[in-house]
Amino acid sequence: MKQFAIKILITLILIGLTTWLVIHNRMHRVIFHEDYAYNTDEIKTFRHFPEALYDIGLKFWFDNDVAGATRFFRQAVDQNMLYMDAWFKLAQADIARGNSNAALAILRFSEGLPENVFRWKWDQILLANELGAKEAFIKGINFLIRHGKKLQDAFQLFDGFTDKNSTLAIQELDTENLAPYLNWLMRWGRAQDAWIAWQKILEKGVQNEDIRLEYINFLVSLKQIERAVQVRKTGHKNVDGMTNAGFEHEITNRGFDWRYTPDQKGKWTIRRSMTSVADGAYCLTIRFEGKENISFAHLYQIVPVDPEVQYVLTYKWRGRDLTTDQGPFVDIYGYGCDGVYAKGPMMLGTHGWQKQDIAFSTPTGCHAVVVRLHRQPSKRFDSKIAGRLWLDDFKLETYNLK
Repeated sequence: MKQFAIKILITLILIGLTTWLVIHNRMHRVIFHEDYAYNTDEIKTFRHFPEALYDIGLKFWFDNDVAGATRFFRQAVDQNMLYMDAWFKLAQADIARGNSNAALAILRFSEGLPENVFRWKWDQILLANELGAKEAFIKGINFLIRHGKKLQDAFQLFDGFTDKNSTLAIQELDTENLAPYLNWLMRWGRAQDAWIAWQKILEKGVQNEDIRLEYINFLVSLKQIERAVQVRKTGHKNVDGMTNAGFEHEITNRGFDWRYTPDQKGKWTIRRSMTSVADGAYCLTIRFEGKENISFAHLYQIVPVDPEVQYVLTYKWRGRDLTTDQGPFVDIYGYGCDGVYAKGPMMLGTHGWQKQDIAFSTPTGCHAVVVRLHRQPSKRFDSKIAGRLWLDDFKLETYNLK
């Protein structure tokens, strides 16, 4: 009889637990889907669930009932002291009610928690910004930038905080965040602000090759050649003339380096090659596929020059079975300036390595030229260019034409 009673008791307990779990799971389902009726009975039912209290508080907040929202946000944090979403909303409600001191206390409380919690950092920064808590705001912005989190949002907010004053901005940013700031300025095309940031990077000695090349490329795209040359010479000597002239390094397609389209299906391929070079370890090979009568202008370099100077460009080439009456040739024209054009002879047939030169003069105000491999379409029936061309050892030097 005693054992039977124990079994009955255990059964009743299990039934009770099952019932509680069903009710509890149903309530969590409502919380998960935020499927509330927001009536008095439901609010009473969910009074022990901080997540539900927070959601109910949001409903009051969006209904412009700040006092009601404050009550539920407060209940949520009373039940869960680490419920930071509710804390930050409570701070917003306190600000709306004119109680900035209470909001500032919440900000200080959040600062005392572990710093590496990214999930809270943005709300913390927004709260600091709204309260005018400069130290907390700057600290949070530097934290996000340093860890590469929400970079665009962080810089946009920071830019508004500094009233788009880059001189002020570089004073507030940590040293390691100057290069990301420069990248952001370049993205938005702010050339003068980027120059200010670059000067600070030089002052702090944190420039590196990647940011230097990106900045040169940015300046070249704006045709600010004189500044680009100045940046090019930073920490480097003997950088006048052509860049990567013998193709000894990988082509970056940036700044003053070569720019090219390596493959065009059925038309050409361009590769660095270690076979049969003219000088050094590498040369460049261009293979024309013989399937189309192509117009080619897909290998070029922007080269800084001085105005009113006489130059000679020299280069070496060899060819194998280059067809049609219109072969490729090297030509030179002004970049951002008129009055410069010169070209070398067409390269056709099969030839061993030979040296070619092109003389030209730069007019007043000309600070860069383009050195390009060019081919114009043929008007003959046999017009589909085929064959291989090798290029190597480009040099640009001043020259007295007299």
